[in-house]
Amino acid sequence: MFKPGFETMNNNSSIKVILFTSKVLKNGESPIMLRVIKDRKSKYISIGHSCLLKLWDVRSQRPKNSHPNKRMLDILIETKLNEAQKSLLDLEINQQNFTIETVTQKIRKTNVNINVYEFIDGIVTQKKKENKLGNAAVYKQTRTMLHNFTKKDELYFTDITASFLNKYESFFRMKGTKEISISQYMRTLRAIYNLAIIEGYSTKDLYPFKDYNISKLSTKTVKRAISKEDIGKIIKLKLDSDTRLSDSKNYFVFSYFTMGTNFTDLAMLKWSNIKNDRLKYIRAKTNKPYDVGLLPPALEILKYYKKQNNSSEYIFPILSEFHDSALRVKNRIHKVIKQTNDDLKEIALRAKIDVNLTTYVARHTYATVLKHSGVSTSVISEALGHDSEKTTQIYLDSFQNDVLDEANKNLL
Repeated sequence: MFKPGFETMNNNSSIKVILFTSKVLKNGESPIMLRVIKDRKSKYISIGHSCLLKLWDVRSQRPKNSHPNKRMLDILIETKLNEAQKSLLDLEINQQNFTIETVTQKIRKTNVNINVYEFIDGIVTQKKKENKLGNAAVYKQTRTMLHNFTKKDELYFTDITASFLNKYESFFRMKGTKEISISQYMRTLRAIYNLAIIEGYSTKDLYPFKDYNISKLSTKTVKRAISKEDIGKIIKLKLDSDTRLSDSKNYFVFSYFTMGTNFTDLAMLKWSNIKNDRLKYIRAKTNKPYDVGLLPPALEILKYYKKQNNSSEYIFPILSEFHDSALRVKNRIHKVIKQTNDDLKEIALRAKIDVNLTTYVARHTYATVLKHSGVSTSVISEALGHDSEKTTQIYLDSFQNDVLDEANKNLL
């Protein structure tokens, strides 16, 4: 067993245990890492445990005597350090030329256990820092469902096998969870596992999704598009101006005529996003830039709101200066989208359209109308920014704006 603070070295390589204080977990602790140095390059590998800075002896790089689990952590640290040293020594003996990537890859194969819940907590924290609150909520809900299924406070990536996944699926089915929701939970868990492999907390040879087929889960939803004629009925519907109902109609129509703009993106649009009768913005969900030629109906809506809100930086009366944090923005948009969907049901009733009209219908209808007008699926996929159209995205760098503008004329 190596003495505390001992740094193992072989020629121009070294391995040392440190508390990685640059990262702070949700519980206030920092991860305990193996720092691997090779040819003056450094890599860090978590041992799957963490410690509060106040309980860590920086000089010896071990837990202080006051740490309640010092003995357990000391044993674990020395075990991990020994395993890492054996991996390095094996490379020194059997492979004359090797890189730091080779060292870390070999070490990580013996370092696969970490509490999955702690790992997900780290993802949630990072997503919140990036103001990706929607994504954070998805990962947090996945964590909750995993805990409800296992009924244990500890779950390791080595526990997640194909058999585990099949039982997890059965758990959802017994709860009466919809197929598309089961698919979403499984896909999120797969994303978590893939990230764990990238960060060295698991390995490809343990990957459970090669023996569990997510694609068998149906992701089909009820068709939510309406006809071009129904869009016309909504546009012609006379409503009192300066009312919430009128605003909801405008949100729907503007979305339809701007390539199915997502409601969150629509709410965040500012007048600075309008340049030379074009709408230019970055989609919140995908970070993809959009450059949309504005058709007359969309320009009319902008003209109306310019008169109504000429002092606001936001185009639509959804957000204001009060919404100065990601959480306030999220809560406000959540509230308004619910109100808008309620209003759209009333609009559908008045326009005599027999459909559950929601903000998403505008996006779905945009795509369907173009398809029925003869526009290719690849063009529509590019317009919507669907990452699932991988073949299209690889084959085509990007359509020129005039191609999409020409396609959009089919909406008129």
